[in-house]
Amino acid sequence: MKFRILLPLLALTTGVVLFSCSKNDSDAPKEDQIVDSYVPGTTMDIKEISIYTKDGVITDKNIIQSYIDRKLNSDMKARFYVGVSSVAVPQDNTSLLFLDNNRVNVNGTNMEITGYKDSMMLVSEYVASQTPKYGISSCSDLFAKVPAYTPLSGCPDSSCATYRETTPIITDGNKSYFIPLLTYAVTTNECTFYSANWPVVNVLNKDLQSKLTVGDTVLVQYAKLPLVHKTKGTGTGN
Repeated sequence: MKFRILLPLLALTTGVVLFSCSKNDSDAPKEDQIVDSYVPGTTMDIKEISIYTKDGVITDKNIIQSYIDRKLNSDMKARFYVGVSSVAVPQDNTSLLFLDNNRVNVNGTNMEITGYKDSMMLVSEYVASQTPKYGISSCSDLFAKVPAYTPLSGCPDSSCATYRETTPIITDGNKSYFIPLLTYAVTTNECTFYSANWPVVNVLNKDLQSKLTVGDTVLVQYAKLPLVHKTKGTGTGN
């Protein structure tokens, strides 16, 4: 199975810079200074696989497997690891580069370190995106309640037209970093919904259960992908 870890969530951006013939080399933009570099480890820890309902959290393997078999297609079934504590990670191109001036580069995209919260470093894209519309169906509404960080996380009244996509990266405060991976599917009385792009880089909303109503079912798998420190470089080449 090929992990598409950061690319679905963190879209790559490109730019074109035009230079006048009269400019000399000293006027050219300098490369970003790489302070530290990280790449994925060889195994991924499966920290949780559960079913959330209004009445409680189900961890019984047989019940979870039954839901997976009944509700998910074969591609999505392969993304859940019932009864497994860790899995091997195939070779992956995910990279985390720490740059100068409070910035990081994730898979080729420069992002700003915007804060630290609950053992997580939060990084945000510089370019704002249009806020997606919710309320299309009961499944889309439930889907948006599962992750902790969403387009509306920094918009309490839900009126924001744009947002800066924010991604959490787990840290122990001592230069150890982990990518949190969330894979989930939701079912209401009307529908079942999941995405082919999962897993996403996010953590579970700690208030999820309190937001569920009768008939809501959320299958959640939470995993941590360790990042391995590499030697320092000199520039991103962007």
